[in-house]
Amino acid sequence: MYPGGTYSWWGTDPRFSTAEIGRRVGLKRTAVWARIRHWREEGFWDGFGVHVNPRILGADQVRVEIPVLGPVQGAEALDQLEQVNGVLCARVGFGTTVHGREGEALTVWVAAEDATRVNRRIRLLRRLSSTGDLEGPFHDAVPPCSYHHTSLDWRVLAAVIANPNASPLRLARLVGVTLKTFDHHHALLIESHALFYLPMVDWSKLEFVGLEVYCRGAGDVDRVRAELQARYPASIPMDLRGWEGVAPEWDVSNCIAAMVPARSPNAVRALIRDVSRIPRVRLALAETWGPKRLYLDWVNRRVAERIAATSAPSLGLVPPVQAPQRVSLVAATSTEYPAVSTR
Repeated sequence: MYPGGTYSWWGTDPRFSTAEIGRRVGLKRTAVWARIRHWREEGFWDGFGVHVNPRILGADQVRVEIPVLGPVQGAEALDQLEQVNGVLCARVGFGTTVHGREGEALTVWVAAEDATRVNRRIRLLRRLSSTGDLEGPFHDAVPPCSYHHTSLDWRVLAAVIANPNASPLRLARLVGVTLKTFDHHHALLIESHALFYLPMVDWSKLEFVGLEVYCRGAGDVDRVRAELQARYPASIPMDLRGWEGVAPEWDVSNCIAAMVPARSPNAVRALIRDVSRIPRVRLALAETWGPKRLYLDWVNRRVAERIAATSAPSLGLVPPVQAPQRVSLVAATSTEYPAVSTR
């Protein structure tokens, strides 16, 4: 499902049909669909979420690691993140950190327009830490997005955010354009890196974990990958694309990803300890308890502002979509975002 067949931090291409995916892996379309249906039934696959590139909103993205006391406190902290402005997404995992600490950690991605806002948000996030400390912020190498977006592009983006799993035909009707027009603008948003479709998956449902291993240097990658496969023959190695690593001096060439068997949280802890002892491994992380949580409020407000700013003054914006329990972009009708026709 990933462009180029390579695992990427920036997600999949939702335009790939089951027939195209089947062609890539040598399966019939019906076999691909059956596998995806099985994923849903097992609780592994929960559709797509949409992550908007903060660069198109005049911001960049940083990441912090917050120590938490187990997955229960991590789940509580995920709820508390709703109150922190600028949070884009988060997840709870287990691993070793840059400084050698081992345990559960809440990984949080935050949009930041400048250093002042970064520091303010980090002060708030520090209160969620079980130790009063955190690691970061680490800069994420977010792909550039130089395309100049029109009012219609922003409306398409808003509809997709509110309905990431809707069919193109339904989204076209919500925006009020033809399917051909929608497909054209949707493709521009994807190809210009304005939005990223993230598969919402829970590795533990299939008794696997998504493992990230950071080597001390690019020359160590092949050696570490071979040792990982020797220790865990059932693991499935994956290449990473789209992220420079957890610190400025690291890059994607030093990072390995794999799906590794692990049947319980205790097995995940044992896995991390084992992998961390492999020579030349600097850091190991496991994405375990549930999928990433996406937070839309910061994006919703700014996209609605862009739509209002690029619309004719006589029109006003009334997006026809209401996102469940979220401030809707396409249907913002508050006094802050006046109602406008989508015609």
